[in-house]
Amino acid sequence: MKQEIDATSLARKYIQEAREELASLPERLKVVGLIASQDKPSLAYARATQQKFDDVGMDYDLREVTRLDLEAAIMAANEEPGVHGIFIYFPVFHNQQDDYLRNQVDYRKDIEAGSQFWTRKLYANDRLAVPGDPTKKALLPCTPLAIIKMLTEIGVYENVEKPIAGKTVTIFNRSEVIGRPLAVMMSNDGGKVYSFDENGPLLFENARPYETNISRSAALAESDIIITGVPTAKFRKINASEVRPGTVCLNFSSIPNFEKDIETHTDIFVPRVGPMTVAMCMRNTIRLYRNFHQP
Repeated sequence: MKQEIDATSLARKYIQEAREELASLPERLKVVGLIASQDKPSLAYARATQQKFDDVGMDYDLREVTRLDLEAAIMAANEEPGVHGIFIYFPVFHNQQDDYLRNQVDYRKDIEAGSQFWTRKLYANDRLAVPGDPTKKALLPCTPLAIIKMLTEIGVYENVEKPIAGKTVTIFNRSEVIGRPLAVMMSNDGGKVYSFDENGPLLFENARPYETNISRSAALAESDIIITGVPTAKFRKINASEVRPGTVCLNFSSIPNFEKDIETHTDIFVPRVGPMTVAMCMRNTIRLYRNFHQP
């Protein structure tokens, strides 16, 4: 049975769980969102995120700053004792300056789990935020986590130690924020993962990258799961003739990376993950509070 998966519907479960857990906490959580852009769609997305956090029972302080003032704003939010989480709307400079800024966020307030503290834990498959304390679980980056949760909800991930063992995955995106962490996570879960970006392909197995010369066409033809996140219209969209019938296809880019014919060729097609990403940000905020801020 062919189905297009609605991220909004899947996210409701996690948002309701967050609402119930927030109601049980001894204080109301506060998040600071920092945006250094005058781009209207970006501002609209930021305000929509603010509304969703407010609706679930968190205070979301959206602060508009210039890009040259962003570092100082991050440092100020790091030092505010009443702030439990920080969220930054990237890209800002569209270069390595963004990576620098991402690493200025105190790891105890890093909702996106994009700083080196959390990245090192992910790559080492270290599941604990605090060594020796199994009650304090490490954070995972929001969008990769959202994708894994969606695949779990629709039955692609099995409830076993290696939930995608024996499956081949191809991911078009190897950013340090989404694509590479996702490749590591899915290879830790038993998958054979081909990762493509503008610099060519890599193969991830058991969280380790290996050189490979596999072509786009060969990787797509072999894959059980295809995930795309290429934020440019220059990307040659994937069409039905390139993939096997029944392949699970998921797009997390704001720009469609699949041709329309993919919807009738596959059993499961996920056109967006945004609402689930927001739900995972809420989940990470609560986890940060329980790990580092709860009295």
